Order: sequence, then C-alpha cells, then structure tokens
Amino acid sequence: MRVRAAVVTLGIAGLTLGTLTTPAHASSWTPAGVFKTKYACVDAGQAYVREGWNEYSCTTTKPPSTYSLWIR
Repeated sequence: MRVRAAVVTLGIAGLTLGTLTTPAHASSWTPAGVFKTKYACVDAGQAYVREGWNEYSCTTTKPPSTYSLWIR
C-alpha cells in the first residue's frame, strides 16, 4: 500500500515538473497557415522549427489542392 502511494506521488510530481518545463507552444498543435503547394508548406514548417518550435506537420485539406501547416 505504501509503495503504491509513493509511486503515485512520484508520478504526479513528474507530470507536474514536465508540464512546467515544456514551452507553451509545444504542448498542442497550432495552425500556422494554408499553402497552395506541399513544397511551400514544408518550407514554412522548417522555418518555424529553425525559430524554436519543436515540429511541424503539413496536412491536405479538402479539396486536396491546398495544404495546412500545423506546428507545436
């Protein structure tokens, strides 16, 4: 019983510490624009990563003629 309580307490402390050290913009996906070509979307995403964001994702929108850029 004591071991389980200690593990739960350490787990909660670890989650709290992880939340405090994570930048606000890295916790969820944020829309960053819509582009006509995948090349333009990837280029913009790489620029955001160079500026300090963690990662980017380009998704096809409907109709598939444009690409949405998501960053976190």
